[in-house]
Amino acid sequence: MKIPWARRNKSFMGTLTGKELFGNYRKVMKKIVAPVLFLIASASLLVTAVVPGGTGQGSGEPLKVEIFTITKGQKVRGAISIGARVNHPEEVNFIEFYFQEPGAEDRYSWKAYAPPYFWGGEGQTLDTTLFDDGPVSAVAFCFPKAKGAVMVQHRVHFVIDNGKPKVKILSPKDGATVNQNVTIEVDASDPGGIRKNAGIVTVSLYLDGGLFQSLTKSPFRVVLSTCLLDPGLHSIRAVAEDTDGMTSAHAVMINVVGGGSGG
Repeated sequence: MKIPWARRNKSFMGTLTGKELFGNYRKVMKKIVAPVLFLIASASLLVTAVVPGGTGQGSGEPLKVEIFTITKGQKVRGAISIGARVNHPEEVNFIEFYFQEPGAEDRYSWKAYAPPYFWGGEGQTLDTTLFDDGPVSAVAFCFPKAKGAVMVQHRVHFVIDNGKPKVKILSPKDGATVNQNVTIEVDASDPGGIRKNAGIVTVSLYLDGGLFQSLTKSPFRVVLSTCLLDPGLHSIRAVAEDTDGMTSAHAVMINVVGGGSGG
């Protein structure tokens, strides 16, 4: 690099005056310092672009949670395991599981505070025979330790298919107003057994929670005399059991007018 104040065959101190020295010094510093500052600023921008924040631990990778024991659309039966994993467990405060049964909201909560993260705890399972067959879902909410960090979640939709019988009260309709004698008619079928041949063993009818009658053969039909009931709302519940011991239920409410004393 050419030095502006260097003069051939003359000493440095004997050549430049103080004014010349100061002026040339400023020129040199501008040529040296400006590129250095530019390089520092560029390096700072590069570091910011390559190493973004987001997890609070400097990993640069967003926190993720995944339910890995069940897949989307999978058909399950019997006891199942609901487990979740995260990419940065050191950043997790806890994971909260919820199970959503057919036709219901999220419920049956469980919190796991340390890996491995499983609903009910490690080694525990959920008995799907306690629920109706049909579409369900499980969700894992992951709560980070870092203050102000956003909760992340993963939900999986799947299907319970234990081969339970199907049952429906055909009459009376839910909310019907009845008096005198009313016919209770139930449709029950078993689409397929798991361990034995398909088939309905019994249909039990419950009136206000008490067993009213058990039917073992189709047609599943019985007459109820409302003169024995108090006026007002009453529940009718039909429970069908198949050859595997699986049960399903259906219930309706009726409004009795002109009933008896109920005694």
